Amino acid sequence: MKMKKMAAALLAAALSFSLASCGGDTSWTHRSGETTVTSGMYVGLSIDALSAAASTEGYDSTKSPFDQDIEGADNVEWLQATASRFAREYLAIENEFAGRGLTLSEEDQANIDQQVDFYWNSFGMGSVYEEEGCSENSFSKLIANSFKRSLLFEDIYGEGGEKEVPESELTAAFQEDYAKGIYITLPLTDSEGNALDLEEVRDDAQALADRINGGEDFETVKAEYMADPADEDSGEPADTSVVFLRDTAAAQPYTGILEAEEGKASVIESTDAVYVVTQLDPLSGDSFENYRATVLQSLKGEEFEETVTGWANALSVEENSAAIRKHSPKHLKDLY
Repeated sequence: MKMKKMAAALLAAALSFSLASCGGDTSWTHRSGETTVTSGMYVGLSIDALSAAASTEGYDSTKSPFDQDIEGADNVEWLQATASRFAREYLAIENEFAGRGLTLSEEDQANIDQQVDFYWNSFGMGSVYEEEGCSENSFSKLIANSFKRSLLFEDIYGEGGEKEVPESELTAAFQEDYAKGIYITLPLTDSEGNALDLEEVRDDAQALADRINGGEDFETVKAEYMADPADEDSGEPADTSVVFLRDTAAAQPYTGILEAEEGKASVIESTDAVYVVTQLDPLSGDSFENYRATVLQSLKGEEFEETVTGWANALSVEENSAAIRKHSPKHLKDLY
């Protein structure tokens, strides 16, 4: 009888161990090979899913995401599916990054650490994430993965990549999509808000334009106009040119820059100011280099996201249903 009781106890212990191994461990939600998405990371990805929901078609920003369907689906189901998709993409990025023999340099890691510190501490996201169950360590892994995603994009489409985009294509897209110019603002009110004589302001603006069209440097003329008489000469004037997307120019002085003749100063007006503007070649100076990554992203970003989706779908991923249920996005309702 004693042996039977002992056998029963051993059987119960074995069954208990088996249950713990199969469904009791909720410390992770997704894994592939040696790479794991911890439950804390999954919480972080669920918060990312909330952000993604806000940009979906038909989303009502005046309501909580938990008080509306998202893309025609139940909100929690949509958020859970999106968080799981993000988890699979995390694993795919880690797998592809390692498979290509890519590594993070010391500079890369320093940039990641700086970004983590900014969002976690300076921007104040740390308390929110930590309270919901995503530690700083989990958050750091997600940021590092995002960085690796960018490096993979460059590895494919950047210089020397298998799908390198020619320089001529990048510069052509930049010139087509972006405009560049300089402007001087002459307000129609003084520092105390009193209206100035419109004709006098117009005359002042035209005098500035005439100097520029007469051969003087625009930035020098602008610096002199803007300078405080009490200040000493500060040397070479700063570059105050602006670069902007052509299709977003909806107000002065940007619409005026688009209409201005390149290299020639023009006088334009709005309801609260008179401007002296000129249009510049977008490729002048270092503007293109500053926007190279943005232009490349606009050309190939969608294609790359489709590639990442393909990697994620092809990857063998184990899901921990118990952990996914336990850390359901419904627990994030307290954020709203």
